[in-house]
Amino acid sequence: MLRKLYDKKIPAIGLAIFRIAYCLVLFAEIVQFYYFRHLIFDKVPYLDQAEINFGIPIAIWGISVLFIAFGLFTRTATIVNYLLSLILIGSITTYEYHMFYAYMGINFLLIFLPISTSISIDRLLLKYKYSNTKFEYNPPAEVSVLAYFIPILVGVAFVYFDSIFFKFSSEFWMKGLGMWLPTSVPPIILNDLQFLLNQEYLMYFLGYLTLVFEAIFLFTFFRKRWRVPLLIIGIGLHVGILICYPIPWFALGMCSLYLLMVPISWWALFFGTNKKRLPTITFYYDGECPLCNRTKITIKHFDIFKKIEFKTVQYYAEQEPLLKDIPYDTLLDDIHSIKNGKVYKGLDTYIQVLNSMIYTKPLSWLLRLPGIYHLGKVVYAYIAKNRNTERCTEENCGYTPPVIPPKEEELKILHNFTLKDLKIKIITAGVLALCLLQLIISYNSDLNVDIRQKIGVEDNKFNKKIERTAKSIESIGQTYMGITHHAVFVQDHFTEYNHNIAIAYINPLNDAEEWLPITEEDGTTGLYLLGSIWAKWGFRVNGNMIDQNNLEKGIRDFTAFWAYKNGADLNDATFTIKVKKIDTPKSWEKDFLKKQMQKPWKDVGTARWRDKEYFIDIPIIEEL
Repeated sequence: MLRKLYDKKIPAIGLAIFRIAYCLVLFAEIVQFYYFRHLIFDKVPYLDQAEINFGIPIAIWGISVLFIAFGLFTRTATIVNYLLSLILIGSITTYEYHMFYAYMGINFLLIFLPISTSISIDRLLLKYKYSNTKFEYNPPAEVSVLAYFIPILVGVAFVYFDSIFFKFSSEFWMKGLGMWLPTSVPPIILNDLQFLLNQEYLMYFLGYLTLVFEAIFLFTFFRKRWRVPLLIIGIGLHVGILICYPIPWFALGMCSLYLLMVPISWWALFFGTNKKRLPTITFYYDGECPLCNRTKITIKHFDIFKKIEFKTVQYYAEQEPLLKDIPYDTLLDDIHSIKNGKVYKGLDTYIQVLNSMIYTKPLSWLLRLPGIYHLGKVVYAYIAKNRNTERCTEENCGYTPPVIPPKEEELKILHNFTLKDLKIKIITAGVLALCLLQLIISYNSDLNVDIRQKIGVEDNKFNKKIERTAKSIESIGQTYMGITHHAVFVQDHFTEYNHNIAIAYINPLNDAEEWLPITEEDGTTGLYLLGSIWAKWGFRVNGNMIDQNNLEKGIRDFTAFWAYKNGADLNDATFTIKVKKIDTPKSWEKDFLKKQMQKPWKDVGTARWRDKEYFIDIPIIEEL
């Protein structure tokens, strides 16, 4: 079956769109990671710093991701990206953020996927390498359908598959409250969606829809007739997550994976490759000029909407009435173009080209600016004057075809064993290993434990040995490939979540309170709490069952970080600790969220910094 899928080739455009979208999301995550690096890695932010400067590897990581997004030196960049993600996020043990696991899995796969086949600078460099004035090389633009399926398998299907084993043993999910309950807890949400939460049957529908969707996804995503319904539901659910919860990079990252399920015909329709479009501008160039040919190849490469038609001066200029009054040598010396019946030359041609390619319009506007325009004309004139040409003579007009890269089925490793055969065997072994790894890890999921308890084998010595083995294997799979359990938004996260905590800085000049951007006054999450930082605060510092020691350390770290960023003097700084007691949601109730948001805050303690020493006086929160 895998051989058949490997042999099925489809355009790589969707894989390229995924590469760009995924890298933009990952880059945004890295920017946030860089901003909060002292909160994440320092023993005490800025006061007791980490032994190495994490800003440098994080910056290199971000640069490598940009290289992947542009498709430049892609293979090297993917290796750097994976190694740095392994060091920076694969090694974090103080708190759990499930998007980190998705990054690890996808970053591992990016090393092997043909992600630079389309819309990449690497593809352009290949064209340069094997093209000349008489031959234009176009690298293969199709990839195996497995390049689309495998990232979805690891990044989406495995996540849903394992999470089902937790959701099926979670009481509120089985009651259809999987959407309503988490969105009714103020410390968990980003926006007040009380109007939607009050639609009881809609909430039940979305809750059960999510259960069914995740349960069947692994077994249906590769089937053509299921693809569009799954795509619509999946993106819809994750757009909902983007709106509801402070985990934007998780929502957008999953949406980027869903781009791999978009039918290729949709991309063809969007880019206009499924029908012949009339060009808006005709570009005339010297066909015997290597630089002009490279210019044509470059523009053609970036003209993804096919707005430009290319013609050589030697063969086509005399057929164009608008060019008949221009001397032949002038046509050779300067790039010319025709758009809407008007002739442009030199820099003006490039301005019109950029304007025609739609997404490069801002560059055309930039080149029109006084100063830039005149400098551009000087640079263009210098290059045009000093370029080389290869005029056709009796000695050089013969054609020698270039040696292009051989196809994988033509490269023999053994007598009857080609590179293609080797790749198929490696892919087969890899996919089977990943599936087996996820099955082993899922052995310890809640539902499986419940089943073993009901049939009386949970305490069996052999079972305990399997559990220990599965746990050991999970630590390896989780760290290196992001294959792990996915107990996200389940019963244990919300049981007894009956409190909300906020921190306010007391301004020493006027005793006014300034709320730290951790918790808003209505109890929802503040600007600091996005992605991994929300996971750190929402479930490790202010979790459903508060560990007082973690709470005190968390308040220390967040106040120290905020103070440094906002110029507060930790030689003498006081923070008020506020607590709001809220009800734990158990069954659907109209206006439940609104009632929790309206509950009053109570000042319960203080955190003080004196001469950069930390002191805290707060009661046991669970006893309030």
